[in-house]
Amino acid sequence: MYEIYNSSAIEYDELVNHEDYRNNLQMFLNRVIDWKDKTVIEFGVGTGRLTRMYIDHASVVTAYDRSPHMLQRARTNLAAHSKKITLSLCDNLNIHTLNSKADIVIEGWSFGHTVGDNPGNIEQTVDNLVTSCFSILNPGGKLVVIETLGTNVDSPIEPGNFLPTFYSLLETKHGFKRYVVSTDYKFASCKDAARIAGFFFGDAMKEDILRTNKQIIPEFTGIWIKEKSDQS
Repeated sequence: MYEIYNSSAIEYDELVNHEDYRNNLQMFLNRVIDWKDKTVIEFGVGTGRLTRMYIDHASVVTAYDRSPHMLQRARTNLAAHSKKITLSLCDNLNIHTLNSKADIVIEGWSFGHTVGDNPGNIEQTVDNLVTSCFSILNPGGKLVVIETLGTNVDSPIEPGNFLPTFYSLLETKHGFKRYVVSTDYKFASCKDAARIAGFFFGDAMKEDILRTNKQIIPEFTGIWIKEKSDQS
């Protein structure tokens, strides 16, 4: 997966451009969050798919990723918004070093990787991520965490060995509220679905797609939101 993030942004873009073909995530984010004239900091920007969902409404966006390769693709994808967005390198573990402030801090499918990179110290990693994000969040602002609840599954699941702990800590220790949306992929053909999704998710999924002749791959996405109190 990290090889893809470091060298295969075009192929990654091809995958995510088929994701959430009904635009459920964008509609949800625009329904529950007021982006108008807000300053936004985004982590794990990737190629900019999540950014495009809100950038028209925001006033200023600062977006970070730890992969120069992905940032290069994001600059191309978000070129029309170059006057209001700054794209920079930053590892999620270095959020505490930033001096910026924002009305909204958002991350997409990025903190989960950071937690997974530190399996022996999940609770401290989650604590550091949440605390660091709240330190750059203006009072009354929102922290939005977006992570997977399963791809090619029939109902939401918490995949892997560490994501269940991550999600539980967000909810039980840090007071986030969870929301779930369907973000299914839709491809022109089963062959396209197997090729494009298999590239990222692996041979087992590729074989299952071919066996079941799928053009639509079900997926669920979790959104965790917490507001920073005015007194914080």
